[in-house]
Amino acid sequence: MGLKTSSGFYLSRTSAALLALLLAVLLLALIIVGAMYARTKEQYEEKQPTNCISNISNISSTSATLETPTGRSGIWDNPRLPHILINITIKCINNTDIVLLHSNGLNFSRVARETKPSTLDLDGISSLQENDTYRYLQSSNMTSHTHPENVTIKNVWTSEFYNYVVIEMDEALVAGNLYVIRFDYAGIMRESSGLFITHYTDFNTDKAVVASLLEPTLARTVYPCFDEPWLKATFKIIIVHNSSYVALSNMPAADTSKREDVDGYIWTVTTFKTTPKMSTYITAFVVCDFDYISTTVRGNEIRIWGRKEMVQKGFADFALNITGQIFSFMEDLLNVSYPLQKTDLVALPELHVAMENWGLITFNEYSVLYDPMSKLSDSKMWTCLIVSHEIAHQWFGNLVTMKWWTDLWMNEGFASYMEYIGANFIDSKLKQNEVFTMHSLQRLLETDVGFYSGGVSTKEEENVNYDFNALFNRYTYGKGAAIIRMMSYFLTEKLFFKGISSYLKTFSFSNADQDDLWDHLQMFIDAQDKVRLPGSLRQIMHSWIWQRGVPLLTLNTSTGELTQEHFQTDKTDNTTRNDNHTWIVPVTWIKNGIEQKTLWLDSKAKIFPEMKIAADEWVVLNINTTGYYRTNYDQENWKRVAQQLESNPEVNRYDYIEYGTAFSLTKYLEKENELIVWYTALKHLMSSEYPLVNYNNFSMLKKYILKRINPIYQRYANMIRRNVKTSEDHFMQKHIEIVFRTACLFGLQDCLQLANKLYTMWMKNSSNDIIPQFIKNTIYCYAIAQGGDKEWDFAWKTFNKSEDKTEYFLLQGMSCTKEPRLLYQ
Repeated sequence: MGLKTSSGFYLSRTSAALLALLLAVLLLALIIVGAMYARTKEQYEEKQPTNCISNISNISSTSATLETPTGRSGIWDNPRLPHILINITIKCINNTDIVLLHSNGLNFSRVARETKPSTLDLDGISSLQENDTYRYLQSSNMTSHTHPENVTIKNVWTSEFYNYVVIEMDEALVAGNLYVIRFDYAGIMRESSGLFITHYTDFNTDKAVVASLLEPTLARTVYPCFDEPWLKATFKIIIVHNSSYVALSNMPAADTSKREDVDGYIWTVTTFKTTPKMSTYITAFVVCDFDYISTTVRGNEIRIWGRKEMVQKGFADFALNITGQIFSFMEDLLNVSYPLQKTDLVALPELHVAMENWGLITFNEYSVLYDPMSKLSDSKMWTCLIVSHEIAHQWFGNLVTMKWWTDLWMNEGFASYMEYIGANFIDSKLKQNEVFTMHSLQRLLETDVGFYSGGVSTKEEENVNYDFNALFNRYTYGKGAAIIRMMSYFLTEKLFFKGISSYLKTFSFSNADQDDLWDHLQMFIDAQDKVRLPGSLRQIMHSWIWQRGVPLLTLNTSTGELTQEHFQTDKTDNTTRNDNHTWIVPVTWIKNGIEQKTLWLDSKAKIFPEMKIAADEWVVLNINTTGYYRTNYDQENWKRVAQQLESNPEVNRYDYIEYGTAFSLTKYLEKENELIVWYTALKHLMSSEYPLVNYNNFSMLKKYILKRINPIYQRYANMIRRNVKTSEDHFMQKHIEIVFRTACLFGLQDCLQLANKLYTMWMKNSSNDIIPQFIKNTIYCYAIAQGGDKEWDFAWKTFNKSEDKTEYFLLQGMSCTKEPRLLYQ
């Protein structure tokens, strides 16, 4: 017979043999702290709980029948657990006969209640439960464990709509007493979330790994719990597993022992240290046959886990090298120590997201394992960003957690902002402002319009379907980061991080909402006199957090009038337009190249006399695009800015090049050497929606573009001719492709000849990776377009035998052929 579990999940012995893996039991002692509610008519009507708390643990196993009634109303009809709940205690304050907690897809075989002496404290109860657990594990008969005689549970049933299990007591629990509720249950392995299993190949051997992904509300699919982020608890986790595998969880292993089941099979029992107070969604479990490399930084043991083959080839080295540095940097910047003794970073095959589980961070292996032979700095930059993001979560989300999912941006927005700071610390070439502008801000400004625009946060009553997965979007992450970045600039970075440090210390191991954040930062604003705001920080930030879309600021330099409106690309679309909303906008600006004092636009229109300028002066708003808003000017100022760019292209310019309305600004591009500016300009000029790119004016545009793009093209083409393909210039690798693609598109002969030359050299010696990775897409396309059967057939054969995922560029290149018959063969 298979190994039966007292709690959690199990696989049969047959399944274990097939999978070469067994997660036999997941025992969570002292795992969660719950609530009990007085069962009165008045409370059902008002949906208000009593102040009674219970401790939940998963210990023993006998059979029982559970009832699932229908049509009954009560407190289980509320989508939220009542707010009066208190966690991390086991003392019942008021009499009650109902326990309500979350469960989804768990099959309970028995639920029992036990009274403990009221003289015990939490540590005493923990010790008793742990002893009970070990006695159970040592038992040779899985059904012989005895239960307390004072079990008085009347009924257990599920309310499936909101994933509740409801426990009705035969008699009320007594205020002042201590209680333990025990569950026996089984669950299911999922495919990619909850507790899931993934198959992979290592050294040509098929293997499997079990892992967890519990955010946002999947902890309830693994164990019964109070699955809301504000209900924090300490967790004592024990995993029984196949001895050839290693078990990982949030905390270091405290003990390992052996256990023999009734069939004589020997299991390993790994007991982990008790966690600090934390939310259910960051509990984590991994059972694997991976290898790792490790280091210890400031008492934090850091291990990078992955497939043995990849670890032994050095793929984990880069992540190990940067992880300790980022941890130390974040500790120093935030002035808050990392509270755990270890951090495991686990590279999982087939995982589609990274997850910041406290002490056990999981990644898709391609985002954290960096090929040491790779010449593509974009991959290294991505590893820096994602590792920085997940490490930032150890403070923003794990140490201090939002009270409810509608404030998810307090986790993800901060982590998304901090990832750029952390990556810039690792590699100064990854300039924080430029990387953020290109990778996040510009895309947001393009998409945060019309029907698909979004706010950073939502009201709880607006999320009527409680679809928390929908909250994980570009606005929660990117727009949240952009608004935090804007705030750090108008507060100054020094004041901002001073306040954030105190905020993290104040709410450590607890929860906060956005008003807690604003009010806490306000204390530090009030304690100094250098930074002056037009109102409270709460008032300013509320004008940004809830509002969809982005403001457009228009300056009339002849009058000094500055106005704001809700920016819309389609002026006739009024479905998402909000003319009544006013943002409180920090206006940074330069006048004749000199930075001016920040002004505040807190109304629809305002006259700023200092912005009224003479005929030989010019003004630019939003320095370094630190503000989350668009800018526009009167025609005279646009002309002066264009003239300034012609004479001095070093002026901050990638902000306003993006606006297609100022085509005259592109005249200066012949003198522009910065790829970030070219990328922005070409992206808009070559947009399918841009009116210049059509048949009637193509020849005129071709002449105009080629004159200006040739210098920047020749600069980088010469580098490629000199075989400078190992450059670690991230911006070159990330943004040069659009320059080459545009040059070839408009028929620049040198570009077409270079494509042919590189492709031909590659055909003669396919083992020589002569074509730089960052322009492969363009080279393949235009070489095949100019070639014939030989070039196309070579691409097809190479693609079919290649295991390199980047060679998917070949498929795109083959589609460029001018011979349709080749596509049909």
